[in-house]
Amino acid sequence: MISKPFKLFCKERGEAGNYRIPSIITTKHGTIVACADARYFTARDNPNRIDKAVCRSLDNGKTWEDMFIAVKEQGESMQYSSAAIDPCLVYDDETDKIFMLYSHTPAGVGILNSRRGTGFDANGRQIVVKDKKKYYLGKDGRLYDKNVVTPYTVDENYNVIENGKKIGNIKTLEGGFTEYRTSYMYVSESSDDGVTWSEPVCISTQIKEEYMCFIGCGPGIGIRIKNGAHKGRLVAPIYFTPRFWPLMECTSCIYSDDHGKTWKRGGAVGENRKRLGLFKVGHKFLVDGERTSESQIIELPDGTLKVFVRNHASCRKVAVAVSKDGGESWHDYHHIDVPQCICQISAINVKDGDKEATLLLNASNPKKRETGVIRLSYDYGETFPYSVTVKEGEFVYSSMCQAKDGTICILYEGSTEHETVDFITLTLDDIKNNKN
Repeated sequence: MISKPFKLFCKERGEAGNYRIPSIITTKHGTIVACADARYFTARDNPNRIDKAVCRSLDNGKTWEDMFIAVKEQGESMQYSSAAIDPCLVYDDETDKIFMLYSHTPAGVGILNSRRGTGFDANGRQIVVKDKKKYYLGKDGRLYDKNVVTPYTVDENYNVIENGKKIGNIKTLEGGFTEYRTSYMYVSESSDDGVTWSEPVCISTQIKEEYMCFIGCGPGIGIRIKNGAHKGRLVAPIYFTPRFWPLMECTSCIYSDDHGKTWKRGGAVGENRKRLGLFKVGHKFLVDGERTSESQIIELPDGTLKVFVRNHASCRKVAVAVSKDGGESWHDYHHIDVPQCICQISAINVKDGDKEATLLLNASNPKKRETGVIRLSYDYGETFPYSVTVKEGEFVYSSMCQAKDGTICILYEGSTEHETVDFITLTLDDIKNNKN
C-alpha cells in the first residue's frame, strides 16, 4: 500500500517558504539521505536565494531527523542573492562518500542570461567584474588587475575588503562586485552518511567549455558503474546550453574515475544526430524540438549506460540513448512509449529478489504536469508491464531510492505551488499488482 505523504521539506520544518528539486539515495549502512532546494523569496528558479537542504532517515524512511542547510548561499532579496540550484546526489559505496553536485549562479543570473564561459582565466583564477572591468581572484585571496595586485581581497564569505573595510560581495552584487555572470558547477561531499558536508569546490574548469552558457545537474541522482570496463566510475547526469537565445539545451554527463577527486564531461546526446541530408548538425545548433535537458541514468548488466531524457519533441514521449563507453559518448537516441509533458524524469535500478528491475517515474499527462505514474520494467526500460499511479493531480519533479529493507522511497513535488517536497513509500508488489 502506498503510504500517506509526509511533508519532508516544508516551511514548518525549515526557514524557506518554498522547496523544490528532490534528490534521494541510500547508503550501504541503510541511511537514507534526501536533499532539496530551499528557495527563500519565491518558488521560481534563479535568480533567487537558493540553499541546499538535507534530511536523513535511519529507519528506512519511517522517521526523519531535523532538516538542516548543507550549502548556504548569500543575499537578502531575490535579485541580489546567489543560488545553489538543482541537486544531484552520487554515492560511492567503495569510499563510502556522498557527493552533492549542483549549479551555482551569482545574484541576478539564471538560465536565460548565463553568459558564455567558465568564469575562470587560463591560470585558473576566478573572474570578478566591477563596472565592466575584469579582476582575477588569486589563491591568496587578493584581486588582481591582470597580474598587478590591487587593494582588494575576498574573504571566506565572499566579501570584498579594502583597507580592512567591507565594500562589496561578489555573490550578491553588493558594491558592484560580482562573479563573472555565468553558471558554475560545484560539488560538496560527505564522509559520515550526510551528517556533515565539506566546503563546496567549483569544478567548472574541469567540465565546462568556453562556448557553454548555463550548466546544470540532472537533477536527481547519479550512479557508480558496477560492471564492465568502467567499473567503479561515478557518473552524474548534466545538461548545458550552447546559447541562451534562442535557448538550446543539451543532455550530457560528467564522470570521475578517481572517486570524485577530478571530473570529466562526456559527449552530448545530440552530437551524433544528423539532419538536412548529408549535413551533420551537432549539438551546438538545435531546432526547438531537438532540445534535450534533464535526465537520469541506469546501468545495464554489461556496463552499458542508458539515459532517460526530458525533451521537446512534439510526440511528447520520454527519449532514451545508450553509452557503451561509460558516458563518454551517446548513441541510438530515440523515443519510447512513455508519455511526458516536458518535465524531469526519475529512473533507478532496484533489487527484486534475485532479479534486477528498473523503475521509471514521471508526470504521465502529456499536456500538464499531472498524474505521477511509476512503471516497472524487467528489460531495463524497453517495456513496462506494470505501473501504478502514485499521485493524482499535480505532479512535478521526483527522485527515488530503494531502502535497505527493499521498500521503494519516493521524494516528489506534488504541487506547482512548490511549498513542499513530499515523501512516500510503496513496495514492488504494489506496482506488480497493477499489470498494464
